Amino acid sequence: MLDHKKLMLFRFSSYGFLKNLRFFEPFLYLFFLANGLTYLQIGFLISIRETSTLLLETPTGIIADLTGRRKAMATAFASYIVSFIVFYFFSSFLLFIPAMLLFALGETFRSGTHKSMIMEHLDEEGMSDQKVQYYGKTRSASRLGSAVSAVLAGVIVYHFQNYNIVFLVTIFPYIIAFFLMLSYPKSLDGEPSGVSFDSTISHLKGSLRQFFDHPKLGKMMANASIYDSFFKISKDYLSPIIRSFAVGLPFLLYIENNDQRTAILVGVIYFFVYMNSFISSRKSASLMERTGNMSKALNLLYFIMASAFLAVAIFLYLNVTLLAIAAFFFFFTLYNLRKPMVVGYLGDIIEPDTRATLLSGHNQLRSVVGMIIAPILGFLADTFGISMAFFFGALVLIIIGLVLPVKEVKRRVKRDHSR
Repeated sequence: MLDHKKLMLFRFSSYGFLKNLRFFEPFLYLFFLANGLTYLQIGFLISIRETSTLLLETPTGIIADLTGRRKAMATAFASYIVSFIVFYFFSSFLLFIPAMLLFALGETFRSGTHKSMIMEHLDEEGMSDQKVQYYGKTRSASRLGSAVSAVLAGVIVYHFQNYNIVFLVTIFPYIIAFFLMLSYPKSLDGEPSGVSFDSTISHLKGSLRQFFDHPKLGKMMANASIYDSFFKISKDYLSPIIRSFAVGLPFLLYIENNDQRTAILVGVIYFFVYMNSFISSRKSASLMERTGNMSKALNLLYFIMASAFLAVAIFLYLNVTLLAIAAFFFFFTLYNLRKPMVVGYLGDIIEPDTRATLLSGHNQLRSVVGMIIAPILGFLADTFGISMAFFFGALVLIIIGLVLPVKEVKRRVKRDHSR
């Protein structure tokens, strides 16, 4: 029989695996384009999602901390499921808006909440010094889920010749994840006190005070949020690039239907992208150890990511599509090496009982960036080509990296009860 520590690692990893069985993800932009949307309209939909996340992130984080994190996670998966139903049945820009709003609600209830549950477990078991290694393991499980979903999604789209079907299929693992959340130990709820006006204001004050007590927290939040936002929005341009590459491949010409050709290539390429991400997530801790300290590793990966943006832009501009796709492998690797370090860095600073709120605040700041840059990238892609969108991303990342470098932190902020 599994001991408690192994059982919880299995549960956390299962969550990541199920959550990333998003069969729609490799085909999201192709789904929108097939329904007649432009890149600018797609950018507006992404902006609506990010704006909704901005407005809902802090309230849902507070609700998670004050009412119980398990309920918040279950609510997240219920919201996702309804969103997928809308995407499956409808095919217009206006009707995609409420689906995006529901998806954003799920994201906000889920985002910082599950990380705070992992950290709560590590604190309970006296393993708080293993954040990067532990989160790297659970994140690698989510990457494995993405790899599996990419192959299955390719098969599904090839068979049905329809992008809508991937939303319907995604509902099934999310139903399992809904019940998995309810099976978590009650201790991971934190110390819920119920929602009231006074408790909400008090909780917000305690969270915000940490920014003033520790300036490095605010800088790291900004650095990580901008980095995450550019990755989150730019990564979905890979599938349209693959579609243009698939058209002229000799070994796929025997397949007359272009959607089927694209489905095969998207499934295969995304499988290797996510398997690469699976491996890189597990290597995050060892990379940090080799570089000497966490802040040095975070800054190094940041600027290499900016270089990867530039490489994609140059290869697309030169119409060397194969090398642009290859650069995306590097793109995903860097992100998954850095992400566990970011979580570990923030975990060292943030007080345990405000983790869901402040980790949600990190995602909220990311949403501010996303709501601004998504339409800009869409406009640049429509007007000048996808290469110009990546040139823009590289420029912004380099500037931010120089202005807001990550500084080393040695200890978590301590709560001052006298205030």
